[in-house]
Amino acid sequence: MVRRLVPLAKVRVGPAPADESRPYDPTMPGTWREPHRDVKIPFEQALEEWSEVSVPILVEVAGTYGGYITYSELASRLNRATGIHTGQLLSNWSGKLLNRVIHLCRENGLPARSALVVHASDGTVGKGFDEVFRASNRNVPHTEIERERAAAAERLECYRVYCSTIPADAEPQLTRQYEARVNPRKKDTSRTNKVCPLHGIQLPATGFCDDCT
Repeated sequence: MVRRLVPLAKVRVGPAPADESRPYDPTMPGTWREPHRDVKIPFEQALEEWSEVSVPILVEVAGTYGGYITYSELASRLNRATGIHTGQLLSNWSGKLLNRVIHLCRENGLPARSALVVHASDGTVGKGFDEVFRASNRNVPHTEIERERAAAAERLECYRVYCSTIPADAEPQLTRQYEARVNPRKKDTSRTNKVCPLHGIQLPATGFCDDCT
């Protein structure tokens, strides 16, 4: 008896094909308002509410001379104030939020409060700050230091509007982290140790050369 071999069915390797009949969900990867995490809200709604709440937060920051806030700190305060959270990475939506703040400030004739928001790692406002120049039809800075100096000048204008204790001779200041990177402090070499003129060795605390005694 001869058995006929039946070819095996081909097995698909890898992810299953996308279901084109499945409706597109604009709220993905997940934006919600606590405590209803399973109820998604449109991300545009989140941006709208965050931009409104960010105004008083940044005004508060500008109320302290030399003050600024990090992106992550701002995000945490927005989450607490609105209850809205998102599964998106902060780097994917913070620029969209601050762009709204930039245009809101410009429409009201106010300095760009986005200059008060910096990266925790290096104290810079980052390339997203270039929107300030585009919104006012100015040339975008060519270098990082030019951008950060412009942001420092914008922060000073914020302090002048919202801070009541700003010094009369106040000048634009880079953030502490960025200042330390671009202008590192040099070691004080003004105080030199005495050296024995005969043997050329450093004198001990007694002031007398051990080889001479």
